[in-house]
Amino acid sequence: MKAMNRINNINWSNFGKLGNVEDGKLIFEYLRRTAKFYKENFIKPVPPIYLNVADLLGYNQKIELSELCSKEAVEELEKTVMIKNIVISYLELAEFADINNKVVKYLEIYEPLIRILERGGYFAFKEGGLSVYNAGFFPLSNWYEEFLDVEPIDIGGL
Repeated sequence: MKAMNRINNINWSNFGKLGNVEDGKLIFEYLRRTAKFYKENFIKPVPPIYLNVADLLGYNQKIELSELCSKEAVEELEKTVMIKNIVISYLELAEFADINNKVVKYLEIYEPLIRILERGGYFAFKEGGLSVYNAGFFPLSNWYEEFLDVEPIDIGGL
């Protein structure tokens, strides 16, 4: 599975050490893509830190990180519940996409967050928002309304 290889190829020794201001653009794009997903699928939005697209689309198979990921990845992901849950959600969606090609397009939702991890960045839920190492704070009150109709950011070069 390509997604599993991608997670395993992250340099986990850099996890949380190399974040930069560009990671803010990636978080912005994640929030926009999440709002778009909820709107297009007529799903009542929950805070984006809890998003599990596969689960919302009816896929109920759960994965075990220790069965798919390297020991180093599992050890680092155990340190932060939010990022661990996002990686699990990403891998579950990738697994679902392997059997249902109609959901492949939704992998793009998680793309900005995976890029932050690949770059050595870090994000966390802090007091009502997402704090992004070296990139700022994104309040989550009214996030859905605020990100519903914003223009996409080209993250191709980030």
